[in-house]
Amino acid sequence: MSKEITKPMETKSDLESSNGLSRRRFLVGTGVAAGVVVATAACGSDSEESGGGQTPTSSQSGQQGASGDAAVASLAAGLEVLAVGTYKAALDAATAGKLGAVPPAGATFVQTAMAQHQQHLDAWNKVLKSAGQPEVTQPNAKLKPTVDAEFAKAKTFADAAKLALTLEETAAATYLSAIPQLKDQAAIKQAASIQAIDAKHASILLFVLGMYPVPDAFAKTEKAVTA
Repeated sequence: MSKEITKPMETKSDLESSNGLSRRRFLVGTGVAAGVVVATAACGSDSEESGGGQTPTSSQSGQQGASGDAAVASLAAGLEVLAVGTYKAALDAATAGKLGAVPPAGATFVQTAMAQHQQHLDAWNKVLKSAGQPEVTQPNAKLKPTVDAEFAKAKTFADAAKLALTLEETAAATYLSAIPQLKDQAAIKQAASIQAIDAKHASILLFVLGMYPVPDAFAKTEKAVTA
């Protein structure tokens, strides 16, 4: 998806009039939302503000000894922790004025995506708990170093959006790849449902970045990660 949109993107003033959320309201609101939503434990202001800087008390993103559905749930939960932390770091950076001007629609998306990834994390940890496995509270160890490094270089909202796009595309591909490995019907439905949401997140981010947002006819697993 590299084709550029030929129709000009909305200006910031257009977004403000349609969304009704000024940048000032966003910066005030995110001070509250930051404590509630997407703590992707990924990266932070220079790496300290990243969700990855947390020191959770439970398990790693790759459960030792986990197998079958529990192993898939562990992998998925690690990705969700990473997503929550990355969006949280972006929220904190925006609140501190480190990402420049933030479109109101972009602010709303960050808050919403963060909240949804937290819900996904809670759902996978519920699966792990029911399987007698410890909950996952740390980000995917394979992706975290790269995410930390990229976030440290983010200077604008667009930079943060590009990183979020990478995470969403990776998560969507990973879920698609993991679905055939699951045995429990409820877990299969859960993975498929989340995969669709991550794909939608990716399309929105593509549009925000001025790129062609319409997905391919069939989802792909090329960017999937494994435990």
